[in-house]
Amino acid sequence: MTKGFSVFIHNNQVQIKHYFEHRTYDSVFIETSEVIILLEGVVLNKKDLLKNSSDTFQNYLVQSYLEKNWRVIQQLEGEFRGCIWDKQKKKILIFTNPTSTQRVFYAKINNKFFADSDLVRLSKTLKEHSISLAPDMISLYQLLAIGNLLENRTPIENVYKISDSHFLEIDCEHNIASEKEYFNVSEIEYYSKTKQNAVDDIHEIFTEAIKWEYEKDIELNTSHLAFLSGGLDSRMAMFYAIQNKFDIGCALCFSHSGYLDEKISREIASDYKLPYEFVSLDNGSFLKKIDELTRISEGTSVFSGGIHVQYALDNLSFQDFAIFHGGQIGDGILGGFNSEPRAKSPTEYKIIVNQNFLPKIQSDLKKVMKNYEREEIFLLKNLAYNRTVLGTQVLQQKSYHLSPFMTKDFIKLSLSLPEEWKYKHKFYFEWMSKHCKEATKYTWERTLMKPNAHWKVKFGDTFLRRGYLLLYNKILKSPEKASMYPYQYYFDSTPDIQRYYQNYFNENIGRLESYPELREEVTSLFFQNTFYYKCQAINILSIFKLYF
Repeated sequence: MTKGFSVFIHNNQVQIKHYFEHRTYDSVFIETSEVIILLEGVVLNKKDLLKNSSDTFQNYLVQSYLEKNWRVIQQLEGEFRGCIWDKQKKKILIFTNPTSTQRVFYAKINNKFFADSDLVRLSKTLKEHSISLAPDMISLYQLLAIGNLLENRTPIENVYKISDSHFLEIDCEHNIASEKEYFNVSEIEYYSKTKQNAVDDIHEIFTEAIKWEYEKDIELNTSHLAFLSGGLDSRMAMFYAIQNKFDIGCALCFSHSGYLDEKISREIASDYKLPYEFVSLDNGSFLKKIDELTRISEGTSVFSGGIHVQYALDNLSFQDFAIFHGGQIGDGILGGFNSEPRAKSPTEYKIIVNQNFLPKIQSDLKKVMKNYEREEIFLLKNLAYNRTVLGTQVLQQKSYHLSPFMTKDFIKLSLSLPEEWKYKHKFYFEWMSKHCKEATKYTWERTLMKPNAHWKVKFGDTFLRRGYLLLYNKILKSPEKASMYPYQYYFDSTPDIQRYYQNYFNENIGRLESYPELREEVTSLFFQNTFYYKCQAINILSIFKLYF
């Protein structure tokens, strides 16, 4: 049974089920004469919330809800989701965390309300209530054009995801549901102090986030496992942990053997005498785990985006940990989401992965983009929260995955900084230079240069990186050395994987018989030479196999 919870409401009757052990991490299930509170996950600031109180966390939650209503959700920081059943007001609040990494799905059909933290379980529940499921065609074409779903969409018609930083309020008496926002990033005002003040402020906020994460390990009596690659985000998170006197129990890297991620992470681990584990992705056998990854992604993004993470999880030796410490979205929120050094409205740039399907979703995409004044907020919510987090869904099968770049305070400060400061990672470099000098001493995988001068970003991207890819892809004919996970190489060089995909296609293309246009497009896509396009085609078939 997948962990989480489910809610069913009909005729003013409420059923709440939870599928986790009490007090796993910070999870609780509380029932009083007034309320039922279900909370699942990791609350990083739990000690801070209880600092001036002798109460238990359970009592704190109950009292805080009775005094502040839905604002109790605003006080929580971390990876959490849950629901609150107010018996007196006959209202239910169902919520996700600010980044919606802890997903919750819902549907209102035939005057019945369903919610579940697991979309596959929810789909089975709907079928048990004699509700037939149909594919949401816009969603399927979003997967083909974008690689993930936007906003609150799911692959199933009339079934939705609770949006990041939102809660669903259900009036059980009148059978009315409305979604409300408790953390609105669009209202964040621009930073009013100097850039040097901002560099110091981000240092303080990042330090606090690191302490929350690593002190949670201590609370849970486990060692510290930190991801380490050739990028900037994971090294920044790990170096800050070292700065704050936390002993790394395992620095974990996974990539193709000999690629820059391994070389750079090994060098850092060796210099700092860190226990190091490397999981080689070399043979590509993990590419066969199609249905397993579609089940984990729940059909909200292309399965291949997390398939290498699954292999690393399956082959991880180090086990004495309760949290994966990473650096998700740091690169994006500190410059990667800014295509120009100024505020601008969102465009299709950076989000479209297959232009051939853009006409199918263009009208809907324009409607979505009209809701955003700033490009970086559109990409944060629709690329970071809806695509990048697939790795988190994979890792969560074992433990929670945390990133100091994803706390509310870090997000607020990052989004408040003027775009011209962040463009091409200039602010990121200034922050490193002043507060984490050790991170600048090692090559950045992206530019092939040390991140100690801003001019190196453009020079590395324009000349060194392109030259590196040309050398290995074209001249030396060794594409496996040019990527962390060279999927195309694995597919092209392994007849067994080719046969597996062909057999999967042959066995499942018939599932699209009632959708002749989609069937023709998926067939054409599968027979493209590009492996990612084959994955997109297979992803549609796997979704139909899972739900329909």
